[in-house]
Amino acid sequence: MNSTTAQLEIVNLPPHVSSWSVAGIPGFIPSVLNRYQRNHGNLPEQFSLVACPQVEINAMGGLPVNVRQLTDARTRIQHFTSCNKLYLVILLPGEDAEARRELIQKSLSWSEGYEVKFINGATQLRFTEATEEIEDTVDQINTGKDTFTGTRYNAVDD
Repeated sequence: MNSTTAQLEIVNLPPHVSSWSVAGIPGFIPSVLNRYQRNHGNLPEQFSLVACPQVEINAMGGLPVNVRQLTDARTRIQHFTSCNKLYLVILLPGEDAEARRELIQKSLSWSEGYEVKFINGATQLRFTEATEEIEDTVDQINTGKDTFTGTRYNAVDD
């Protein structure tokens, strides 16, 4: 895809997640995607996306090891919202994107996950899952043990 659009459609977003979702901030997601394109070229036609407040990552002592292992540094984008809050946005291309998104979100509090597609000139974000609080320790997360405890929300069907 050569260019993104300011037209954004968000589907399946539950009301209790939309109240804190960064995807709902006007212009944020298109700005992140345009920034990626300026720096790295074309976007894939379909990919997964995870967004998480940087303050949550900082509170953990940095980005967990498993998140670094599951992602490419070029697809981890730090971007400010219009209200000056720094977010980490991770783009996940490839056939295993959804599986990697799920593993990443088990490690990041207040993260939200989407499937992204470009349809008829518009960017569509299909909400897949949000993680509010994680209760695992940083050591549990960094060892990669699948012991997730916390609060997660799945998509609602339209």
